[in-house]
Amino acid sequence: MAPGRLKDYGRFVGEVAAVSCVAGVLAAAGEYVLGAALGDGRFWGPPRYFFQILLGVEALWVAFLAAAIFAVAATAYFWWASRRGPVRLASPALFAVLAALGGAGAARFWATVDHPALHRGGVTTRLIIAAVFVGAAAAWVGLSAGIYRLLQKAPRAAGAKSSAAVVALRLFALALLLPFVAVELGGLWRAQKPRPHKPDIFFLVMDAFRADRLESYGATRRLAPTLEAFAGESVLFREAYTVSSWTKPAIATALTSTLPSTHGVTARFTGLPEEALTLTAYLRGKGYRTLAVSANPNINRMAGMGDGFDVMDNACGGSILEAAGPPTAAARILTKHDVSPRVFGALWRPTRDGMALNRRLELWMRYTRGPARFVYVHYWEPHTPNPARPEYMAELKPFLDRVDPARARELAEGRYFFHDLIKDPFFRPDYDDDEIALAKALYDAEIRRMDVVIQDVLENVIPAFAEEPEPIIIILADHGEEFLEHGRWLHGAGLHREVAEIPLMFKAPGYPGAVVEGAVTLTDVAPTLVSFVGGKIPAEWEGLDLKPYFAAEEAVPLRALLLEGIQDFHVPELEPPQRSIEMDALVAGGYYYLKDDNTGREFFYKREADPLQLDNLVGEPAGVDELLAERRDTADRLKAEAQARALIPSLGFVPPRLEKSLRALGYVN
Repeated sequence: MAPGRLKDYGRFVGEVAAVSCVAGVLAAAGEYVLGAALGDGRFWGPPRYFFQILLGVEALWVAFLAAAIFAVAATAYFWWASRRGPVRLASPALFAVLAALGGAGAARFWATVDHPALHRGGVTTRLIIAAVFVGAAAAWVGLSAGIYRLLQKAPRAAGAKSSAAVVALRLFALALLLPFVAVELGGLWRAQKPRPHKPDIFFLVMDAFRADRLESYGATRRLAPTLEAFAGESVLFREAYTVSSWTKPAIATALTSTLPSTHGVTARFTGLPEEALTLTAYLRGKGYRTLAVSANPNINRMAGMGDGFDVMDNACGGSILEAAGPPTAAARILTKHDVSPRVFGALWRPTRDGMALNRRLELWMRYTRGPARFVYVHYWEPHTPNPARPEYMAELKPFLDRVDPARARELAEGRYFFHDLIKDPFFRPDYDDDEIALAKALYDAEIRRMDVVIQDVLENVIPAFAEEPEPIIIILADHGEEFLEHGRWLHGAGLHREVAEIPLMFKAPGYPGAVVEGAVTLTDVAPTLVSFVGGKIPAEWEGLDLKPYFAAEEAVPLRALLLEGIQDFHVPELEPPQRSIEMDALVAGGYYYLKDDNTGREFFYKREADPLQLDNLVGEPAGVDELLAERRDTADRLKAEAQARALIPSLGFVPPRLEKSLRALGYVN
């Protein structure tokens, strides 16, 4: 190629690359802003604080990608056009290429964006998307033409004019960066503001943790020394209950202080309604900076759990890039192609491991210094599957030696829970005594692992980042676990004590270790925390403020407490295809009443005389029928009241990648 023609080619490709870089940066910023606007602070959440890093990553990624693709296109065009006369960058043919490439990028974004509003279908939605496509293409062409004219005037004019054009282009590029710089400076300024006199709140959830695995709740073995030590320094509620048999409705209750029949989160793909006031949104309104790190895929923005969270890092199903804002094209590509773990290390890898979760928590704690923080951490341990970890092999080996290796592998992988129990509420595995003993041993090993993880967060993470005043730490479980004690396996299909009773411990400044008697539930958690920060408890919350009982030597007053084990799911193979698990339990007076709506069976136990719930009083001699009828009526009344307050749950949308993660775990049929 002749030197003159080579110079023309270099200038032409450089101009195209410059145009595409600037357009790519604007497209990236536009995508992010559009995502935040569509999310309205609930689904994705607006960009704030450290999140401009995501904007920068997206902008650089799109600029580089656009420049590379457009340079290749420009080369092909130059080769074709130079044979037909002088190259004209503003020719309709090249603009068609630019518009097509820009439209392809927009189409990919709209096809993969994780927002339910774009997946509802209908004529109106399609017309809106079509209008956006047309507008994006027009804007892309107009932007390219405008920048081109700015670039093209200088090289053909005098040197002074050329310099002026270059300066103008640089100023234009600087203007594009000003929003990023402004957000960065604003974040630094806010971080330097005086800290409010409010305590940090650490809300630590241990998934599927049975209360009776702690000595504080009656265990005969010391499986968790760190948790036992924490219990001794905390206000421990001796008789604490979940409200559901699985994670999603239980945590929705803990955050909204309402029963599942009210908040409506009873299926895999339902989310909290916008009308539901969450503890997170309340605290954020009081000046708290809020963040969540979760190893459970059910705790995500798509489930409405992100309402009020500045950061929601679903470590099980996504990249750190997606925790702080819209799942942009760069974040999706990095996650999809597993680039982030290779480039940035294991911190960016999706995980359910508690220690890895603590490392991600450290990252977010580092970038959220300043105002008081509400920190929600949801650990996976000891939720099934319970792998046979090498560090606990010595205690597991006697159990493993008595079980067939194939069956042991099934137990460790949680096969029967994920592939059978979810599909059939009446499913019961055919495990013998040795296999059940192995399942319990694997579970207990994960209790030990959970204790190590809690030790790490209490000794290494919280002290490193918590500031004065002393933080409030609450440790609890979302539900328990059972091993055929009452005919059910693991959780999700029963509400006997193995699933219903949970540990609940508050460590708050000014309150020494104490044990509080009396029944409480997850509905009481949010009002208690609001009371600690001096707020007014919302009228729509149903729980009790437990703070007055922290220092008093009296039990929580007797109340009738309703528990709802509701789980709606869809199995096409069954007739009818829509099935559900539903049961109601009532803790009232000295009795525990349970009605299984799937089987029509009733259970009635004395709480103190029969803590293991072995003696069902239904059908006993005279004297019980009247008590049973009273509890039955009370349960029906409370259920009707909760349903009368029912909110309409939000759209149950799960983006393809998270659905894949849930399906791999067996949560989706």
